[in-house]
Amino acid sequence: MKTYPLYNLVLILGSILVLPFYLFKMIATGKYRRSLLQRLGFLPGKLVEDLSGETVVWIHAVSVGEVLSSLSLIGMIKEKHPTAKILVSTVTETGNYTANSRLTGVDAVIFFPLDYTWVVKRVIRAINPRLFILVETDIWPNFLRELRRRKVPSMIVNGRVSPRSYRRYTWFKWFFKVIFQNISVFSMQSNVDSDRITGVGTDRSRVVTTGNLKFDQEVPEISDAEKMRILNSMGLKPTCKVFVAGSTHSGEEEIVLDVFEDIRTECPDLVLILAPRNPERFVEVGNILSKRSLIWVKRTDHPTPADPEDRDVVLLDTIGELCRTYSIGCLVFVGGSFVKVGGHNLLEPAAYKKAVIFGPHMHNFLEISGVLKDSGGGIQVRDKDEFILQTRRLLNDPSLLKDLGEAAYGVIRKNQGATLRNMEIIDRFM
Repeated sequence: MKTYPLYNLVLILGSILVLPFYLFKMIATGKYRRSLLQRLGFLPGKLVEDLSGETVVWIHAVSVGEVLSSLSLIGMIKEKHPTAKILVSTVTETGNYTANSRLTGVDAVIFFPLDYTWVVKRVIRAINPRLFILVETDIWPNFLRELRRRKVPSMIVNGRVSPRSYRRYTWFKWFFKVIFQNISVFSMQSNVDSDRITGVGTDRSRVVTTGNLKFDQEVPEISDAEKMRILNSMGLKPTCKVFVAGSTHSGEEEIVLDVFEDIRTECPDLVLILAPRNPERFVEVGNILSKRSLIWVKRTDHPTPADPEDRDVVLLDTIGELCRTYSIGCLVFVGGSFVKVGGHNLLEPAAYKKAVIFGPHMHNFLEISGVLKDSGGGIQVRDKDEFILQTRRLLNDPSLLKDLGEAAYGVIRKNQGATLRNMEIIDRFM
């Protein structure tokens, strides 16, 4: 069976199906206009000119989580290779925004090209990278094949293979075995991930276990004065207790609100900050809040503590503020875990010494959730009733909250070092 002709046929058919959606969004909202041009290979001339003739390290980070994972690695590349230019690409709008606002030492940020042969050839020729680094796993067959044709080494860093992905790789092993031959090095998060990637036909000599970059994320320290500023910016008084529910998905807001309303009968000064994962859902979540007997406000309404009415809920309808918002929480729930999304990054609140509550579906973060549970810094709950029970227990015991937060932070300190191990591999290519 011809791997690439079949892949390209499926790619074209899929594109025909989704094209009307993209055109509608572009006309109705203007969304995707800038990203689509770049994804079709039309990069700004000034960007191409600035990178021309330079040693370019291209780092691809799909969305927000991968962008934040690359922070420490980008810093170390710049430190050891100060003359190299660093290009970061993303797929999502939120990832692009985060890369532009959070990454330092980066020379350019673009949207990743669509995987049509003529597009990837155009973009790779224009950028001419010395090395391509893929954060976690976002496989684009034509792109990777073109890199290999041009003798550009590529490596996966922070690689992971979820149980779901492993099943898919196994079903189509004949396909992925061919695609994975184009990747020079697989730098995986854990031995389990390494075993899975070799289990689908990847040569063991190209696979190494280096640990999880997320443990090396540099989270800025937040002073007491800065915490007060965050509270003020959300219209919250310094005497309130804050429950942060971050990266929630459809079906989770109702659970969080039920828990909040239940425990608030015993803790009237508790306030909820609700942060949906996807900006497209801000309006939807606002409608959910409006159906409740709660006083709520949007973060973008710029509330102040002097407003006449105390509020119950703040809807965090912005991008890029969630990580720092965790610092003011006494309770933290991380979403994507009560629905079969597979969870989100638990280490951002842990870095602020917060005990983390999460639901039963953490298959994308098995290692991190496991070590947090083992340390006592993470609490996994099976259902809403257990969620209520654990939040009540924590709120009634401030010393326990503090001890669990310290345990969560200790997990981060104990597992650091993946950046340095990856850098040793990168140096060979540089």
